[in-house]
Amino acid sequence: MRYAGISFTCIFGLLAAMATGQESKPNFSGKWQLNAEKSQIHSGNVSAVNLTIEQKGASIHVVKTMKAANGKESIIEVTCTTDGKDCDAKGVKVSLWYNGNSLVEMDIGDDLAATTTMTLGDNAKTISAAVTYISPQSEPDKLILEKM
Repeated sequence: MRYAGISFTCIFGLLAAMATGQESKPNFSGKWQLNAEKSQIHSGNVSAVNLTIEQKGASIHVVKTMKAANGKESIIEVTCTTDGKDCDAKGVKVSLWYNGNSLVEMDIGDDLAATTTMTLGDNAKTISAAVTYISPQSEPDKLILEKM
């Protein structure tokens, strides 16, 4: 009986630690705009990016508006969980998960596969986003988004 109490205490402590760890994930909620002067855009894929992020617990709603170098604008809207499961956004499969304090987004579409690793700045007024292009391959982009 004594061991059962110790086991229960250990399991309860482990669950509490896991819950606390999940709460400490950064919250990316807000409206964000690309600062092209501070960014390093090598791929030529984008000239402007705006993000609207609503994050509630493990669920994130993102509206991403991008303008390509050729002037073409595209909007991707998705609601996804941060457990890495695929979500569909107009034919693009999107997955989100945390890697430490960074939020990782994987986008797979007909003509693009890329991962974006986003880190919230110390003052929560900026997001640093490293975009790695898997297909077609291109030099990575380093984007700085500022809170509007």
